[in-house]
Amino acid sequence: MVEVEKKEEMKQILERMAPKKEVPKVEPGAQKVKMGWRRRIVGIVVKQFPDLPRKLEMADMEIDPRDFVARTLANALVMMVLFTFVLSLLASAMRFPLILVVLIAPVIFFAFFMMGMGAVDVRISQKAREVDRDALFAGRDILIALKSGAPLFNALLGVRKDYGATSREFRKIVEKIDSGIPAEIALQQAYEANKAPSFRRIILQILMSLRSGSDIATGLETALNQISQEQVIEIRRYGQKLNPIAMFYMLFAIILPSLGVAIGVILSSFISLGVDFGMLMVVLVILALIQYTFLTIIKSSRPSFDI
Repeated sequence: MVEVEKKEEMKQILERMAPKKEVPKVEPGAQKVKMGWRRRIVGIVVKQFPDLPRKLEMADMEIDPRDFVARTLANALVMMVLFTFVLSLLASAMRFPLILVVLIAPVIFFAFFMMGMGAVDVRISQKAREVDRDALFAGRDILIALKSGAPLFNALLGVRKDYGATSREFRKIVEKIDSGIPAEIALQQAYEANKAPSFRRIILQILMSLRSGSDIATGLETALNQISQEQVIEIRRYGQKLNPIAMFYMLFAIILPSLGVAIGVILSSFISLGVDFGMLMVVLVILALIQYTFLTIIKSSRPSFDI
């Protein structure tokens, strides 16, 4: 026992005589600053777009607003680096001052960032067109079910499929009602989460009938008749738009290119102008761009509903 006590005393004495290693003190907020500066930047940017969470929900984009902003910032940064590199090569080849490229770089970053943020609005518009495509037919299906004596929930169950994007929206309403949410609240949420005009009008009419206690079928039939008449008017307007578009298409995409190329080849033989393969490829690219422009205009002018 005495030997053990002596050994312990010797250990304690040696520990006291040994130099103590200073452990660097780390402030509690230092690590947070190192790890959280990116989150702070993203948080500042998110605050500039207060409607972003609602827009992401409307676009059915299941992503956190902070993650979406961080991804958009990263994409904009990558595109800025790529474009700055290409522009710097062109500037050095054409002997332009590189300071102009440095000044243009933030503009490129901001432009691509705003394009990325605007993708949410584009997705919302695409979704609205998809939902409105079969909204009238789905509404008529609900109307037939209500007139046959079926309750509203069963009528909504009948349009959960076979109507594309419209069925997905009605499926969300059915799932919310089935989970215990009142029908009025589920319909109100569906109305606020969509920008499709026809679908919103159908939901609003059902919601107003529920709140007022009136017959749902009567009000829904009136709303569907109005939607049908508006679609007929829109089809007529589309037909009127096609006439000038077709005329300009024939002029700029068919007549002028064919005559221009033929006359150019003939004139080149008189004035000794060489027409090589590269020049013809440039003409081909210009014609392809003209064709794509007209097809885009025609597609964007087309009504968003099925006929």
